[in-house]
Amino acid sequence: MNYQTNKQNSSFSGIGLITGICLMLATATSGCAISDQIDFRSEHTAISLGPNDLKIGGIGFLTPSAATGREADKQALAMSFSLKLQEMRPEIRVLPLPHVLSAMNAADLDMEYKQMYRDYLETGILEGSILKWISDVVGVRYFAQLSLSSFRQNNKGRFSLLGLRLSHTEVANLRVFVQVWDAHNAKIAWEGFTEMNYAYDTSSEKPVTFAYISQIAAEQLFSELPGAEEQ
Repeated sequence: MNYQTNKQNSSFSGIGLITGICLMLATATSGCAISDQIDFRSEHTAISLGPNDLKIGGIGFLTPSAATGREADKQALAMSFSLKLQEMRPEIRVLPLPHVLSAMNAADLDMEYKQMYRDYLETGILEGSILKWISDVVGVRYFAQLSLSSFRQNNKGRFSLLGLRLSHTEVANLRVFVQVWDAHNAKIAWEGFTEMNYAYDTSSEKPVTFAYISQIAAEQLFSELPGAEEQ
């Protein structure tokens, strides 16, 4: 009889231990509130771009350049930046990359556009006569040339219980360089650079997406454009 009682007590103790662990897991998981941490360094130079120039002349996005291994992110980068600029500066006529590419193809300027892009990758210069042709076709004066220097993402373990990882830190790093070219004189009117480290604590396996962090970088850079402080 005593044996059976001890056995039952042992069973109850085991159930209690499991229940306690489950409660600890639930509490720890629910307590893992997302905490964003953003550390960035940005620089910009307003060369000749005035507060009302983009509103008057409009701006189109050219094909970005990208570091080796990140070529597939070029279109996504251009999309994120053009959407963010449209959101932040609705008074500006913004032509996303697909509009510019489609116009070039329709005007039979695809080969000239390709040559200008290749020259830019080698020299950092957008050929003036081709840039003027593009401007005449699409009807905007300024063009944004993006350069994706790097993008990295990973996670770090942070809190675990009985061998189970309850929360971890998702981290990402992004470096982007932007130039605004004036097609009327083939000169750089504005340029900016940002390097961003982003991290948040989470109990899920959801990583920091490229689209999300690139929109944060776009907002940071475009907040420095002339005229942005008036919005």
